[in-house]
Amino acid sequence: MKTNREFTKAQRRKLRELGAIAYERDLSAELSKLENEFGRWRAGEIDAHELSDHIHRFHQGPARKLFSFYEQSNLDFAVAHAIHRGSITEEEAGADAIEMLRVHLAFLRDQEDEDSAQRPKQ
Repeated sequence: MKTNREFTKAQRRKLRELGAIAYERDLSAELSKLENEFGRWRAGEIDAHELSDHIHRFHQGPARKLFSFYEQSNLDFAVAHAIHRGSITEEEAGADAIEMLRVHLAFLRDQEDEDSAQRPKQ
């Protein structure tokens, strides 16, 4: 498996571009959840203290996790994960990026297959 140092300059640039897209989309999804809490506060369903707690939990939880997940040393796996989840389409990523992340994508598919095989049938 390649490390970030083994990617070409162009490949690292592509990873950064895709990572920025995925990070923006994932962060936006989490912020939408927080936005719902602002709506509840405006509607009088929760008070300012509860809203502040939600903001604090967002900052300590999802915001930090995403920031760490998309750091440069982990970016190839993070981008592969975003493609696997559908946050970035294979078309957006391009054939070169899909090939570059082939090992990670295969690992994620295998993990998904294992997880679904271990779930009880309903």
